Amino acid sequence: MKKFFVTAIFLTFCFVSISAQSNDFSDEDFFSSDDSLFSDDVFSEDSLFADGDGIDEVNEVSAKTDLSKGILFEDGSIKIGGNFTTSLETKTVLYSEEDKSFDENLKDSVLTPTANANLIVDARPTQSLRMYTKFGIQYPYTVKGNLQNKNFFDQNVTLNTQVTISDWFSLKELFTDFSIADTAFFRFGLHTVTWGTGYFFSPVSDLINTSSIDPENTSAQVDGSLNLRTQIVLPNTQNCLWFYVIPSTDFIAGTTADTYLRDTALAAKADLVFGNWEFGIGGFYKYQNAPKAMLTASGSLKNVSVFGEFVYRYGADSEWSTKKDDWSDKTNIFQATVGLSRYWKNPAITLAAQYYYDGNNKDMIHQYLTYGHNVAALLSFGKILGNSDFTASIFGMVNFGKEDLPPSLSAMLPQTYASLINTMTLSAMINYSPLSTIKIGMGPYITWKSFDNNPTVSLKLSASLGGGKF
Repeated sequence: MKKFFVTAIFLTFCFVSISAQSNDFSDEDFFSSDDSLFSDDVFSEDSLFADGDGIDEVNEVSAKTDLSKGILFEDGSIKIGGNFTTSLETKTVLYSEEDKSFDENLKDSVLTPTANANLIVDARPTQSLRMYTKFGIQYPYTVKGNLQNKNFFDQNVTLNTQVTISDWFSLKELFTDFSIADTAFFRFGLHTVTWGTGYFFSPVSDLINTSSIDPENTSAQVDGSLNLRTQIVLPNTQNCLWFYVIPSTDFIAGTTADTYLRDTALAAKADLVFGNWEFGIGGFYKYQNAPKAMLTASGSLKNVSVFGEFVYRYGADSEWSTKKDDWSDKTNIFQATVGLSRYWKNPAITLAAQYYYDGNNKDMIHQYLTYGHNVAALLSFGKILGNSDFTASIFGMVNFGKEDLPPSLSAMLPQTYASLINTMTLSAMINYSPLSTIKIGMGPYITWKSFDNNPTVSLKLSASLGGGKF
């Protein structure tokens, strides 16, 4: 067993020494010196989570100037775009505490196909009116299976009931943009709110959005919420104010879709630019929920882009759910993160790293996934020995402080949290693209459920087949 484990570690270091590039983090434009995310200009709220689906978002901070010139879109224009993601992936366990044979692990390997699409319709009836919708289709489109239940007489007999599961369609965004006198800009509908600056973690963006960033799949869009957003640009500056009205969507089964006005959440944020730095300050309030305050900062130190976030919340969700009207005896909870990124154009090296402290040990999702100290890092090379057909990636994530996740809860967590279940994850992939439409990858994938357990070492194989933007 020792010999095999040493061999697995040796393979990892071999891949590390070769060099790397990630599918999700290899875009040269993301970390270039003139990148909009960390530029001197105020970047738009959508820039961090840009989806790259074939339709560029309008930089809303500069919308006033551009609209007055009439150069953005022709009246009545409609753009249709999107992307397709088509791939196969499998992991075969080479070593684990279960100590199964290779034949058994190979037999238990699961093949995961991906055949997903995002489709977008962007309509501009006039220069000051926009209507935008984005929806996703993901595999499996329809799953049929048998649901086994004990019969009514509690005998040792099961009843096989045919069931059909359809969860292949999702509405990602649906909103309209409009303005008043080229001064106040509004957006109403379902859309992702990108308050934060973090790449692997963003506690600030989590204040309004309904899902969090997946550290191993940062290009996946975070789920937003239905809200009315107002943006006011301060005259002759790059500073702006954001206001949000977020109606409650906590419907109770068997009742009408109406919710109380008092359950509507309010949020506000100010963006201030000083030289190469942008700072944000804001807050969030909802009746009988934890009030929250936040700070963000992003800028550059020479060729290194840096960012940070801070969140204070008075009380955990679990405390407010049990004592909704009691403002006393609540826990002060702090969350903070800081990170950096660096891109070298030659030889196409990308580095990103982020530290995140989560002080919430009262709510289950935080208690078992991110409570304590978290570190995530990614290193990638766009070329191996000068050949861009070969790329590779190295990713690592570790947590210190969270409680061990009970096995009964693992299956209940959404897929978004799958990469946070382990205490530590290390992976390295080497990729080869014989054609522009095909990419084949392989490499070790090592996970620790906790520091008290031995690691599980797997061989990951992946293939991207066609797909792309349109």
